[in-house]
Amino acid sequence: MNITAGAYSSKGSVRPHNEDAFLIAVETGGGGIDDAGAAFSGTLDDGCLLFLVADGMGGHAAGDAASAFVSEQMKHAARQNGSFDSALLEKTVKEIHARLLEEGKKRGTPNMGTTLAGIVLQSGGCGFFNAGDSRVYRLRNGFLQQLSRDDSLSSVVPGAAKNIITNAIGAGLAETSVESRFSPAVAVAGDVFFMCSDGVHGFIPDDDLERMLADCSSPAETARKIVETAIANNSDDNCTAAVVKIDAGAPGEKAGE
Repeated sequence: MNITAGAYSSKGSVRPHNEDAFLIAVETGGGGIDDAGAAFSGTLDDGCLLFLVADGMGGHAAGDAASAFVSEQMKHAARQNGSFDSALLEKTVKEIHARLLEEGKKRGTPNMGTTLAGIVLQSGGCGFFNAGDSRVYRLRNGFLQQLSRDDSLSSVVPGAAKNIITNAIGAGLAETSVESRFSPAVAVAGDVFFMCSDGVHGFIPDDDLERMLADCSSPAETARKIVETAIANNSDDNCTAAVVKIDAGAPGEKAGE
């Protein structure tokens, strides 16, 4: 399967700094950079590919450091492990959680933390994962479905504030949990995956997201358009979007050829 992907991250029009970050297979972005984008093309023959967004917390120089730290750690883990299943992914994230707690103590910012939401594309079974309220969606046959489940107080207590999350990486929490599912059916040719921070999904209706993701624009262009739309819709947070498209392709054909 051929894979094309793109991401865009912006501090938005309200927040003074960008505490979001992303990973697009081999390239990280955001994490203190106010406006950042990236693109990728390849195939499953390239090995274990991770695509994720992370929404940092803890204030400037803490939230941005946390999201960048976790994105880099996940990139290295993909290279070292070669593939994931739910058990290995949870073990990996919990190890990164412990490292981030130590990093926070060293920096004097013990509550620095981040959400984490993304997909794993690999031979033998792809998967998605989530910790916090950043989201993973899949567009299949024209229908947009949220795959991840928000770790937020509002998801269990109707009417509660939507910005109170109950799970994260770091954030001074004694432990973290990871929602994940791996299956050959998670990703098939024709699918489009979308990951975003709450500065995006809180300000764009699902119908509009569905329409933009179904557009024939490149993933990088789509990600930027979605972020710009969230900001135009008065998002009061950092905004990050990542889009991944999967095509069947001819045997041995690289994406974009």
